[in-house]
Amino acid sequence: MLRMPVDRTTARARQGADILLLSASNYPALPIYPYAFVQVSAVAARHGRTAARLDLLHTPRESWRTVLRAALERTDPLLIGIHLRQLDSIFIWNYADYDLPGAPPVRRNSYWPFHDTRHLIALLRELTDRPVMVGGFGFTTRTRDLLERLRPDFGVTGEPDEILARLDDVLARRDLDRIPNLAHRSGTGYTVNPRVFLPPADHPEYTEAVLRDLLDFYGPERVTGPGAEVHVAVEIQRGCPYRCYFCTEPMVKGRRHRVRDLDVVMADITFLADRGVSRIWLVCSEINIGSNALLFEMAARMRRLNRGRAVPVHWTCYLLPNPPLARAEIRMLLESRFEPSWNQFTSYHDENLRRTRVPYRTRHAIEAQIGWLEEDEAHRRAHGLPVPPRRLDMFLGNTYATPETVATTLRTINELRLGERFEDSFITRATRVFDIGDGLLADTSAAAYSVGPEGLLDRIDLVHPTFSYPPALVEALGGARAVDEFFAHVEKTFLSRAYRARLDWRAFLSRHTDGQRLAAWCTRLRAAPGAPEPGPPPGREPGEDTAVRTAVHTVRTALAADGGTALLTGLRTGTPPDAGTDADTDTGTGALARALAELAIDTEADRVRAVFAALGLPGYWDDRVARTPYDIHAALAARFPTADEVRAAARAAAGPGDPALPLLAVEYCLYDNNVQLRPEYAPLLFPG
Repeated sequence: MLRMPVDRTTARARQGADILLLSASNYPALPIYPYAFVQVSAVAARHGRTAARLDLLHTPRESWRTVLRAALERTDPLLIGIHLRQLDSIFIWNYADYDLPGAPPVRRNSYWPFHDTRHLIALLRELTDRPVMVGGFGFTTRTRDLLERLRPDFGVTGEPDEILARLDDVLARRDLDRIPNLAHRSGTGYTVNPRVFLPPADHPEYTEAVLRDLLDFYGPERVTGPGAEVHVAVEIQRGCPYRCYFCTEPMVKGRRHRVRDLDVVMADITFLADRGVSRIWLVCSEINIGSNALLFEMAARMRRLNRGRAVPVHWTCYLLPNPPLARAEIRMLLESRFEPSWNQFTSYHDENLRRTRVPYRTRHAIEAQIGWLEEDEAHRRAHGLPVPPRRLDMFLGNTYATPETVATTLRTINELRLGERFEDSFITRATRVFDIGDGLLADTSAAAYSVGPEGLLDRIDLVHPTFSYPPALVEALGGARAVDEFFAHVEKTFLSRAYRARLDWRAFLSRHTDGQRLAAWCTRLRAAPGAPEPGPPPGREPGEDTAVRTAVHTVRTALAADGGTALLTGLRTGTPPDAGTDADTDTGTGALARALAELAIDTEADRVRAVFAALGLPGYWDDRVARTPYDIHAALAARFPTADEVRAAARAAAGPGDPALPLLAVEYCLYDNNVQLRPEYAPLLFPG
């Protein structure tokens, strides 16, 4: 039987609920309990109204009619409020007509909140004659368009407080023109009343009923206790004075930031903490607009809250890199259980940052990126906490990106060796285009296009997902798809260790050798005097050099035992040979294949050094630990337009005799560094 949570915190008792809140706009790839449900329920309660809440994310579409009918029968609402949180995911890979290189595992053409909301309203019209009101962040960005297409009875632009205060007038359709933020039918169209921007609530928002609803949505184990992974939203600040070109928040919430009474904020947090919630997300544009004072005050309050608490409460929020934070201040925040949040810088190029209108510059972004990375890792190790995988996010595909923007950013990242610190990377490679009242953002009209469930639309329609790839990069690379391919290469090769984590060294050996040649190399290795063990390859995780040494030990043990017969069989079948009692740990066949290749190459080290010197990589084989993929690409691109020309030069430099091992060393270098030499890539990789 459908369980419909109803808020019973009001003074006036009623069978059912005055307002039934619905949502069909939750993003399946990142489900978030609608904070609008929390806030609207609280505002309704302040005015003597009850509310029930139902998010349809977990309900199959074919079951909507049945579920809605049951909800309506149970609640018998006076008004149905629909939350339209967003019009699309803002991510291009949800809507591209091909599988984008480097895209996360999301289903294409699968997230259409406007269309789902329209279908929801159509079902409601068949099931009830109760009025339908639509609001939410997404609705506010395109109020007039959505009114005409969704055809609700009422709409809410921005906050609903004034409307709920006069709900009797709304339901009676009395004095509608005098209610701020209300949109209502007027003849064959709609009237949208003047907008007012309201401050955050001056009262607590969470109740037992709302919390039960939230726990049902996520599952209690994901929200409460020390292992919780979900952050529960609590508003601390509303509005933003900046005009970052890709953001609609100042239009939706106002350009003046207003701070909520911190005693009220802490009342909500304490209520949640006392019921086991252990992660809080403070809702704001950024908590440190113009000053870090609010951030520090919250840290002090969270320390007091957590004093003596068996399950401490962790907290996070969006945070600008400017005003900057000293290392001691970062450590203080971490000690207060602050968790660094996701921050996607547009680039490390000051002119690009200026044009995108973000309130910081390269020095701020770099200082914040490295400071938080190092201090958080040190904090975790000092407290015996695991260090989670790190991901470097950047909006390198912003509208104002140019080859110089990208090249300068990549050079900076390489100089800092920043990519070596991240397990993965995420580049936004197209801008979701909006209109905040003065035309398409960033003059993107020439490059923008809109898509619907059936494919590309014949005109720009901002109710539908509308995107613009950076024109300068499209021109430089030859098309949007080429931009995707380039950024996929950059993500896994230069901004993270993702590529090296997925190398298949068994497959590498199979491509570049055969069984007979491997057997001959094993014979040579067994007869040769002990060669020095290779150091850990570049970009390896701390402690992984032990695994490399273990692999080398295992290979030498196998060679000594039977000349490598079991080793080669194991490499062919994917089953590691018995390493013997002296081995520290079991070693996968990929590590063994790599170790065998390195040991074999070392038997002709002088020839290998000469070949790399001829390629413009002197000393590479001996110091490859210190070379990044960017270093290798830069050196080779300075001499060769393609990888095939690198191979040809290596063959010529190998001199007389069998060139197999020097050429294997070159293939090792190309494979280990994901070398892709293309003439069109050079201007985007290396500053002129």
